[in-house]
Amino acid sequence: MTTPSERRDTVQMLVRRGLSQRKALRYLGLSRRIASYAPRQAAKDQAVAERLLAASPKVPRFGYRRMAAWLDLGEARVRRLWRQLGLNIPRRRPRRRRSGNDIRLPGAVRPNAVWSYDFVHDQMVDGRSLKMLCVIDEYTRECLAIEVGASLRAQDVVLTLSRLMRLYGKPAFVRSDNGAEFTAAKVMRWLRDAAIGPAFIAPGSPWQNGFVESFNGKLRDELLNREWFRSRAEAKVLIERWRQFYNEQRPHSAHGYKPPASVRRNWSKPDTINPGLTA
Repeated sequence: MTTPSERRDTVQMLVRRGLSQRKALRYLGLSRRIASYAPRQAAKDQAVAERLLAASPKVPRFGYRRMAAWLDLGEARVRRLWRQLGLNIPRRRPRRRRSGNDIRLPGAVRPNAVWSYDFVHDQMVDGRSLKMLCVIDEYTRECLAIEVGASLRAQDVVLTLSRLMRLYGKPAFVRSDNGAEFTAAKVMRWLRDAAIGPAFIAPGSPWQNGFVESFNGKLRDELLNREWFRSRAEAKVLIERWRQFYNEQRPHSAHGYKPPASVRRNWSKPDTINPGLTA
């Protein structure tokens, strides 16, 4: 009998057993206001619950913290209603723990300090393959590009980086694994001519490229596992739409649940304190 609702229920139980309401309250040591008080929290929570139920199908992989930031609601209230409404996300199966030494390469300290890129593979409804080249900025956590095609090779890597440099400027380093598309002579020659340092991770050590690996997991969890692409043209449209949502709207925990694109926009403002990175 710790909550107000439990106290009221106990009073009602004693009244049904023949005690008057006044005697029941005196017996339990409760104020007479307990019996006459009309709860108002349920009415206050109704509007918030409706917003959560309306938003949850749009972003079903959001947890309560990210949902609270996205809807600009109090985290404590969202957490309470999240449990009441049964919106908890099913827990994933635990990953197999890796073995070996944890070698961490230096991280980015400003926009365009380090870009990371990697490939993601998927299939369309008819079984045809999709290959995606994902490029992110390790500081802002922006997804700079998701290039989609049937087969992407070294030339596509060079063209994508060239296009992004015209839009965002030149990175100091690009981090990748040791895939053939990234270690090809054409790519290495282009990086050398552009004065960009390649930062390769150790073979078989994807955790050293953790930023882009984390992004790839979000891409698969929030988009690829939910959509069946009927054509590559449709895949390009939906993937680009999700990329824009990720950059401009999706709250990112590394930046205090602010969208990644806002970090780049605020970087040049002298009166802005740039948020720190979290693991």
